[in-house]
Amino acid sequence: MSDGNFNRALLPKNELSAGIRAGKAQMRTKAYKALEEVLKTYFPEISSEKETEIKQKFSDLLR
Repeated sequence: MSDGNFNRALLPKNELSAGIRAGKAQMRTKAYKALEEVLKTYFPEISSEKETEIKQKFSDLLR
């Protein structure tokens, strides 16, 4: 009967949590790029200062 070490040695080195974190990072990047596209499309006259403020707030909300 195994003590569990043998089974753990067979698992891949990448843990599930690392994959989940990577997926979340990818989705944050996609959401940020989508926000940039929406700002360019629907609010072309927005000032760069206001755009930066909106992006920063959005980025904070994603975390």
